[in-house]
Amino acid sequence: MNTFSTYSAQLFSSSSKYVWLEVSVKVEPDTVDAVAETLGRCSYGGVSIQPSETYNDDCDDTNDKEIINHTYKYFEVSAYFEVGTHLTDKIQQLERELWLLGMIARQSGLMVPNPQYRPIEDTNWSTMWRNHYKPIRIGYKLMVIPPWTNIEIGSSEIPVIIDPGQAFGTGAHPSTQLCLQAIEQHIIPGDTVLDIGCGSGILAIGALKLGAAMATGLDTDNDAIHASRQNAITNNVFDRFQLVQGTLDTIKKHQQYRIVVVNILSRTIMQLINNNLANIVANNGLLILSGILAEQSAEIELELSDTGMTLISKTNMTEATPTTCQWVALTYGKEIIERQV
Repeated sequence: MNTFSTYSAQLFSSSSKYVWLEVSVKVEPDTVDAVAETLGRCSYGGVSIQPSETYNDDCDDTNDKEIINHTYKYFEVSAYFEVGTHLTDKIQQLERELWLLGMIARQSGLMVPNPQYRPIEDTNWSTMWRNHYKPIRIGYKLMVIPPWTNIEIGSSEIPVIIDPGQAFGTGAHPSTQLCLQAIEQHIIPGDTVLDIGCGSGILAIGALKLGAAMATGLDTDNDAIHASRQNAITNNVFDRFQLVQGTLDTIKKHQQYRIVVVNILSRTIMQLINNNLANIVANNGLLILSGILAEQSAEIELELSDTGMTLISKTNMTEATPTTCQWVALTYGKEIIERQV
């Protein structure tokens, strides 16, 4: 076991190049929150929680091992401590608190949280997360791939290359996957698509690669517009992708769309519904909503009940974290209402 004392001499020597000490703890889902809180109290810049081992890691297919599977057996909680005069005190405090958690874990028959240490040189924090961003297979056809990953895909799979930058949308979140699955299920070649709160552009780009003729990405955030533009260029769909920085009021008077997809917070969806979101959906069109927790779904459904739209499907997915949040996607249809003559 690599204890803190193993590295203390290296860390504090006059010739040391180490600026940070990474502390990671392998835990089971039942203890990850307690360990993350303990690490976060005295670490630099918060903690990282990443899946460590799945229940089917005995798979022999190398490619399958590189695809995220959402049944996790262990998690790795990591934090970073700045090398300096207070480091020893902080590590001693951390180890005391983890020792107490270990006593509770033993009594409950759980894994004891033993910290592992790794000294690291100064690094680019904005790119460290890339090590944890893996290709993800979504639905029947789509494969979401980070641009720095080299992976072979099947002839029937459609690659969607996404670098989120500072924007939301790597494909790992259940709400994103639920939206892409709904788009894949309902899209018709030649469709027009509006992605409200487009983030990295993943939903609009996925729709375009599945056969949409045109897509519009709408977001208030400049980083999202920039990320969507770059991802559209990377995926060779920029000529069919319009980006608009603004709110629903910016575009809702201009045209209607066959598919409107909204993957943002539930309270923002409520505001959009009250701002006549349904009016921007074309006749015989679809409204796909996610970013909704299971317990928030009823309120959204009630709010849409007076809009003349019909609930077609309601799907759900459990998030791959110890909190086991269940996310919901709602797909509504807008039928043509014939006028009485």
